[in-house]
Amino acid sequence: MAKARFLLQPRWLLSHLFVVLLVVTMVNLGFWQLRRLDEKRDRNALVEARAEQPVTPVGELLDPGDDDAAVDGVRYRPVTATGTYDDTATVAVRNRTQDGVAGAWLVTPLRLEGGERVGVIRGFVGLTSDGSVVDAPAPTGEVTVTGLVADPSGLDGTAPRDVAPLLAAGAGMLPALVRADESDPPEPNAADPARPEPASILPVPPPDLSEGPHLAYSVQWFIFSAIAVIGYPLVLLRVAARQGKEVDDGDELDRELDDLLRQGG
Repeated sequence: MAKARFLLQPRWLLSHLFVVLLVVTMVNLGFWQLRRLDEKRDRNALVEARAEQPVTPVGELLDPGDDDAAVDGVRYRPVTATGTYDDTATVAVRNRTQDGVAGAWLVTPLRLEGGERVGVIRGFVGLTSDGSVVDAPAPTGEVTVTGLVADPSGLDGTAPRDVAPLLAAGAGMLPALVRADESDPPEPNAADPARPEPASILPVPPPDLSEGPHLAYSVQWFIFSAIAVIGYPLVLLRVAARQGKEVDDGDELDRELDDLLRQGG
């Protein structure tokens, strides 16, 4: 034990503290990934359950002025919306990628038969050579879209901020969006799935129901923690053994010097 007293020196105490903090951090990251996995599974179960509900006109599920709780209660519900587009009020949700292509979503308000309006995520378009969003005009006349209710606050990236002005544009706007799967009549620039053109508009994919990499990431963090917990003491033992050998060699040298001095005296 005496040979290991050097491990109580300040620099070694800092090393011990660093390893402890590292292990605590990695364990917490592992549990955080497990919580993310639980959230993903809960969301997937919600999407699957609501997908089995009947297709309903969106105006029967929501009213203008409904709160966040009302929107949360119908998100992912399959709905229809019939009306006419106000293409002049289209907003682009930038910083989107689809199939590895950078672009934007086009969100256009649809005036329903009852007078309300709902923002429709019509689809994804790419960018022109100068970086601007491809112009894809909305269908004219009466249009019926079928899709899922999307909660604007639950969108990722800049999407909530990009659609906020549209949702706040006057009375009569429903507080949710419709992510369109089908349009009747179809979009004028609708993509041919086999050969999409650069100026075509592609449907935004439905919610991903995979569990993602969260479980694998959590296992990795726990493995890293175990390596630190097991490996660091082993390193300390090796250092202590090496340090002890150096001390023993030093003591032997001192004895030889003392004998030599005595003989010389």
